[in-house]
Parts: sequence; structure tokens; C-alpha cells
Amino acid sequence: MKILLTFLFVSCLFFNGMADDKDNKPAEADRSMKVVITGNVADEVTGELLVGVELQLEGTDKKVYTDFDGNFFFEDVVPGEYNITASYISYEKNKIEKKTIDIFSNEVSVKLKPVN
Repeated sequence: MKILLTFLFVSCLFFNGMADDKDNKPAEADRSMKVVITGNVADEVTGELLVGVELQLEGTDKKVYTDFDGNFFFEDVVPGEYNITASYISYEKNKIEKKTIDIFSNEVSVKLKPVN
């Protein structure tokens, strides 16, 4: 009888510990979640997609350039609010301020105005 009671007591402790671990896992996943910011850069006047535009994610060391189709992406970004700066020769610098990035909103379209 003592063995049965001991077994039941240990089982209850074990299952209670497992229930606590399940509750903590979503919070850990939220802290470690990363997203990819995607987008493109176009000329404000002609709509032509621009190649080689430098984009910087302020507050991080992340810097990327647009590809041959005017597309870019930042990998491994923690969700939050960011300023994104785009600069290109013969165009005015464009700063997108306080862009909220999360799993539902991670696309950015940037327009650059030619210098007069």
C-alpha cells in the first residue's frame, strides 16, 4: 500500500511539473521569435524599381541593398518598432519612422524622390 501511495504522489508531482512547463513555453517562444522584413524600393516619379539602394534598420547593425528587381529583405528581426532609412545616389534620403514590424505586418514599400 505504501508503494502505491508513493507512486501516486510522485506521479502527481511529475504531471504538475509538466503542466507548469507547458505554460512557460509560449512566453519563451515569443521572446525568441524572429521575422523577415521584405519590400521593394521604387522611383517616386516613374515607379521604376531601383537596384542597389542601401537600406538600414536603425537601432541594429543590419544593412541591406536592393537586388536587380528592386527587392530587399532583412532576416532575423525581432518584432517591434523600427526606423528604416533608404539612400541612393541622385535621390533624396527617405526615412520611414516607427514602422511596426510583426508576423502580420512585415512588408515595406519605399519610394525615393529624385534630387532636382
